[in-house]
Amino acid sequence: MPWLDWFFPIEMLVVGLSGGVATGKSTVSNVFRAHGVPIIDADLVARQVVVPGTSTYKRLRKEFGDEYFDDEQGGVLRRDKLGKLIFSNPEKRKALNAITHPAIQWEMLKQFLTLLITGTKYIVFDTPLLFESGYDKWIGTTIVVWCEFENEVERMMKRDNITRADAEARIHAQMDIEEKKKRAKIVIDNNGNIDELREKVKEVIAQMDKSWKPYIFRVVFGLILGVVPYYFIKYMRS
Repeated sequence: MPWLDWFFPIEMLVVGLSGGVATGKSTVSNVFRAHGVPIIDADLVARQVVVPGTSTYKRLRKEFGDEYFDDEQGGVLRRDKLGKLIFSNPEKRKALNAITHPAIQWEMLKQFLTLLITGTKYIVFDTPLLFESGYDKWIGTTIVVWCEFENEVERMMKRDNITRADAEARIHAQMDIEEKKKRAKIVIDNNGNIDELREKVKEVIAQMDKSWKPYIFRVVFGLILGVVPYYFIKYMRS
């Protein structure tokens, strides 16, 4: 594909995947996963760090109050209710991010280091806030999945069973998709059907599988893991 040719000479080990609220990012992520590519899913991590009993959970409960937690279900976070609040209130959204982002970043880093040590050619970070959170500054490859605004609104209304007003509010609460496209190294158009999207992703994977740079990175990383501890222990014993 011509739109891939200029990019892959600088392909890196870490791949950042983002998109709009309902542009098909999850489908793209699933195609990567089906091809054996490990996924670090920020949405999944975000759910894990707020389970009852965690420090992040306790801070959220203190900040937002009991009404956003379902005590009849073990005190779980009422994600839908909190979502409506933060999508309409920038200050509350900022407070939520300040509490959850450090915990999410730490958990994602732990997963990344584990995958790096256990061995994988490349890793996909699946996160809707790839650019907003600044992850793109340290991720070598960034992919954005996009579709036209009307398509995104209709897909979200159908998927989440919400009104058009709610769908539009959620879309506008995130960075404009055109800005994401400008920042991305790879842009995947998802205005067609799901089979067309899957084929586009498979072409991206095929090109990435040809890259040799991740192997060089792994060799260097392995040398660092082996050499640095050796000289550190030697120094401590001297």
